[in-house]
Formats: sequence, C-alpha cells, structure tokens
Amino acid sequence: MKNNILQLSPVQKVLLSFILLIVSGAFLLMIPVASASGISFVDALFTSTSAVCVTGLIVKDTALDFTLFGKIIIALLIQFGGLGIMTFSLAMVSMFQKSISLKWRFAFENLYSDIRKIPIRNLLGRIVLYTFFFEAIIAIGLFLIFLHDYSPVDALGHAAFHSVSAFCNAGFSTFSNNLENYRGNIALNIFIMLAIIIGGLGFVVIHEIRRQFAHNFNKHFFSGFSHHARLALLVTTVLIFSGAAVIMILEWNHSMSAMPSGERVLVSLFHSVTCRTAGFNTVDISQFQQGSQLFMMVFMFIGGSPGSIAGGIKTTTAAIILLMIISKFKGRKQLVVWNRAIDEDTVDKSMLLVLLSVTFIFLFVFLVQTVGVTDHSEPMLKVLFETVSAFGTVGLSLGTTSKLSEVGKIFICIVMFIGRLGPLTLMMALAERKRESEILYPDEHIMIG
Repeated sequence: MKNNILQLSPVQKVLLSFILLIVSGAFLLMIPVASASGISFVDALFTSTSAVCVTGLIVKDTALDFTLFGKIIIALLIQFGGLGIMTFSLAMVSMFQKSISLKWRFAFENLYSDIRKIPIRNLLGRIVLYTFFFEAIIAIGLFLIFLHDYSPVDALGHAAFHSVSAFCNAGFSTFSNNLENYRGNIALNIFIMLAIIIGGLGFVVIHEIRRQFAHNFNKHFFSGFSHHARLALLVTTVLIFSGAAVIMILEWNHSMSAMPSGERVLVSLFHSVTCRTAGFNTVDISQFQQGSQLFMMVFMFIGGSPGSIAGGIKTTTAAIILLMIISKFKGRKQLVVWNRAIDEDTVDKSMLLVLLSVTFIFLFVFLVQTVGVTDHSEPMLKVLFETVSAFGTVGLSLGTTSKLSEVGKIFICIVMFIGRLGPLTLMMALAERKRESEILYPDEHIMIG
C-alpha cells in the first residue's frame, strides 16, 4: 500500500487526500451524536464536501441541525481543508519520503512563482504558523464582540468557529441567519473582512508582506514585492473597492433603502469582500437586484489569489487575461507588466483555465437545471448563481440549495470539489507534462470572426 501511494503523481496524491478527508468527514457527521435528529449520507457528504472545500453551501442548518460535536467536526474539516493544497501535499509526502522529490518541487514551483525564496522544508511550518496566528487574533476580537450577547463559553465557541470559517474563506456560521444580526457592527465586519482578505491573498504574499514590514518598510515598500505579489495585491484592492461601489450604486435605493447611510456603505464593502470567496452575508442577497447578483457572479468566478485558501480562477489569472486583451488591441507582441514580460506559457495556461472553467460551469448548470432540482421552474439565474458559487467555493446562495434533489446535491458536490482543486491540479498536471522540446509543424491560417 505504501509503495502504491508513493508511485502516485503529485496530482493524484492531492486528489486522494481530499477525497479521503471528505468521505471520512461524511461518516463522522453521520454518527448519531453529531446531528440533532439524524442525517442522510448524501446530506452528510454534501456538508463534508462544502466544509473541506471551504465553500459554505449548506443543506442543513449548521446552528440547529448539528450538535456541538457536529460543529466541531465541521470546524475541523474547514481547518484541514483550508490549510490548502500545499499543506496536504507536503504532509502526505513527508509521511512516506524523507525529502521532497524533484517532481514535487517542480510542481510547487509552477504553482508558486516566489517559492524559491522560501526553503521548501520550512513551507509547511510557515503555512501552519500563519494560519493559527491570524485565526487566534481574529478569534480574540470576535470573542470580545460576542461576549456582549452570549456567555463566555458560548462566545468563545462562536468566536473560534467564525475565526476558522472566515480565515479559511468558508462562510459557515453557527447562526441560522449567518451574520445578519451584526449587519451594523463595525468591529465584527472589519474582523471578518480582514480574515477573508488575508486568507484569500495566499501564503507567499503573506510571507512577502511580513518580510517587507520587517526589513524594507520605507518609500520603496511596494517595489520590494515580487511581480506576483504586487499584481495580487493590486487586483485584490481594485476588486474590493470597485465591487463595493457597484453594489452601493445598484442597491442604495433598493434593498438597502431603509438602512442608515453608514450602514449601506458597510454592507456594500462587506459583500464586495465576501462575494469573491467567503460566502458570509449580513443581508439577504436574494433581495438584491438581478444586476447585482450577476455582478457578484463575476466576482465569485474570479475568486482569490493563487496559493490561497480561496477558490475561483484567481485574481492574477483574471488580470493576465485582461492585460492580454489590452495588449492585443494595442498591437503589442508581449504582455508587459511593470517593465517585465509575462511568459507565453503563463498566458496560455490562464486562457486554458478560464476556458475550461466556463465550459465546466455551463455543463453543470445544464445538468442541475435539467435533473438536479426538485422544482424545474426554478429560474436559471438562481441555478447559475448556485453553480458559480460552488465552483468559486464561495457559499452564497439565492435559496436553490434547499431545492436540490439527491442527484443535484451530488452534482454540486462535484462542482465544489473541482472548483477547489481543479485550477491548482490543472496547473500541476500541466507542469508534470511540460516538455523540454517538441516537434514544431508548419503554420496554417484559419478564418475566424
């Protein structure tokens, strides 16, 4: 058995580790002591998949349908899933090998552009350290907030659960209406948003930020980052504030018309942050206009940054596609970012990732709409929203999850799994199959457009 596992490729080991965790989590959630009144295998599998893939879509009310033991299992599944592909991969290899193989190192270097700056053997420890450090800070802040409404023991439980869920970008909540009761609580909104943003930046970017603050905190602060970190930080900032502006404009006199002005700004900013990957909500987003919901789907599709806990095609991928389009319109042969050309292989992988993602989403929207819902009159926009939310591992819902048939729940489980692992494993698979040289054939021209 040990030799068989060692012979698996990095992609296969990653997939196997997540499948084993999901199935184990499903069986644990089926233990009578985990749920208030029992749970079917499909519902347990859906919940486990959503937790491990840090999505947040639910078919059972986390607050009411699960006991304390069940909530602890869900939190642990979120934590283990949220530690990410890199942690799982390194952990599995360290169990069977004394050092990291060249194949694994090559796969990692193709996933993390700045990985060479961090000793590979220290990466696992740093990922765990960063994760627990930020989760502890967020938990303390949330504990002080929840202490006003709950006993110290309950406040600690809610704080710990939401800290893990927020940093891991999961969106699970121990409250039946998520965070709607804290819509106007500025401190809670800030803590949750910070946890989501930091968790969605990626561990390499977090490492670079720490290094810059420690050694290069001066007027050249931003220029000291790698191109990857700069692009991830810039795109993340632009998306947060542009998203908040769009939601604010569309919903100011619609779903948020009864709120004070300051609260409208806070709600807009919160949902701009959470709709890209986390899935928390402080208002009922089913009351948003369809234009807002469509806009949120674009953000869910983009997701967070590479190497992070977040899902989606990633911020840098979206930036490369946009910059490539601009470069083509300007007639440039190279895609140049901060006086450096982006290699063609990266551009090709970005295009392939986006194309496959769109195709995959289209396929499963068709399947869910056709045989995956109990009510076939369900609007396609809601099914599309649910599918994109699952693919981006976001967890926001317009209410379609509760209307899924058993087959539909399995479909969404597949979407969550592929959405969480697909982009990274695709890049790893391409890295494994990269050839030093290949036969080149004569060009041929085909009419398009």
